Amino acid sequence: MRILVADDDAVYRRLLEEMLGGWGFDVRLVADGAEALAVMGSDDPPELLIVDWDMPRMDGFEVTRAVRGEPRTENTYVLLITGTRSKEDVMQVLVCGADDYLIKPFDPIDLKVHLRAAMRVVELQKELQQLKRELCSRQ
Repeated sequence: MRILVADDDAVYRRLLEEMLGGWGFDVRLVADGAEALAVMGSDDPPELLIVDWDMPRMDGFEVTRAVRGEPRTENTYVLLITGTRSKEDVMQVLVCGADDYLIKPFDPIDLKVHLRAAMRVVELQKELQQLKRELCSRQ
């Protein structure tokens, strides 16, 4: 599975690159939201986006809303990473369209659990899209 990581913190980018790469994921890193949108706008966008809430140029909310607003990327699984523990802020994460969130600092096992759920959702979405194509081709 291809994952895009957007985080302005170089330490977290490197940490995520090592963990995700070690688990067999194809990882691409960017340092801000504008770069993330450029990658998501490519011909073959990643299936999963891990995006930090607080970044320069475009924050995680703006990136998530933009990804959700594009037909090609609207089904991308978005995992928003935040340093806040406020329930109100966490609710904003979900309201902006993110599929899930993880609070910094996080345990690698927690990340792996969230990724397993994300992989199931992505695979089910692919199956659903294939079934839709087959159904449309029969009509």
